[in-house]
Amino acid sequence: MNVLEQIIFDKKQNLKRVEPYNFKDIESLFAVAKCRSNQWIDLFKQKNEPVIIAEIKLASPSRGPILNPKNVPFYLSEYQRGGASALSVVTEEKFFKGSTPLLKKVIQNTYLPVLRKDFVINDIQIYQSAYFGVGALLIITKILSLPKIRNFISLCEQLNIIPLVEIHDQQDLEKALEARAQFIGINNRNLATLEVSLHTTEFLFNKIPDQVTVVCESGIKSREDLQWFMDMGINHFLIGEYLLFHSQPGEALRELKGIKKYASSKNMWNNPS
Repeated sequence: MNVLEQIIFDKKQNLKRVEPYNFKDIESLFAVAKCRSNQWIDLFKQKNEPVIIAEIKLASPSRGPILNPKNVPFYLSEYQRGGASALSVVTEEKFFKGSTPLLKKVIQNTYLPVLRKDFVINDIQIYQSAYFGVGALLIITKILSLPKIRNFISLCEQLNIIPLVEIHDQQDLEKALEARAQFIGINNRNLATLEVSLHTTEFLFNKIPDQVTVVCESGIKSREDLQWFMDMGINHFLIGEYLLFHSQPGEALRELKGIKKYASSKNMWNNPS
């Protein structure tokens, strides 16, 4: 099995042990969820400056360990002070070392809207996301059938969650458009081989209708990279490893946005465990 197949196999096994969430409990959170999804809608309307979704990711199959959980407060503080527009939290357990407790902790300690990144294959994960108050959720086209994508988009909309439908190639794009996705993320990373090419976005972007919001994901390492995409007409970006491997992630963020440097910040919460 390639990396993606291993992740999905493991995810299916883990979901067998997840308790279903009581729909009535989730229903009580709809007002909060609507507020969070409205934050994302406002962000996706912004066109005049780069909108950066900064990522919290503890590990990855390609890089191994990345971020010690004890250092998450520092990165969260740096992201906020550095001008991040939103946060992405990777919650896949085995290969990325994420968790829903990490997601919950971040949501409780930030005013920024939060995207949950995981390998969503079951509607229980969408209900779970609503339960935690997630405003946006990644839906990966590569691992889902067209009917599943449609169902997941519909369920997200019912639960006041913005579905960011991720694509990597022409086949993914065709499925996403047929499912009438309004928010599409172009992942420059091939999830099967883990190879990254910025030309993936270059190839796919012009094939997407103007009314669809596009987020460029993975591989951006400089202001020049970001500006290249902005010149194409893209101004929403999801950036992880470039920031996570930087000693001053807030400063790196500000440089990407073209803002002057500032002093490094302190932790945002006292007990990160």
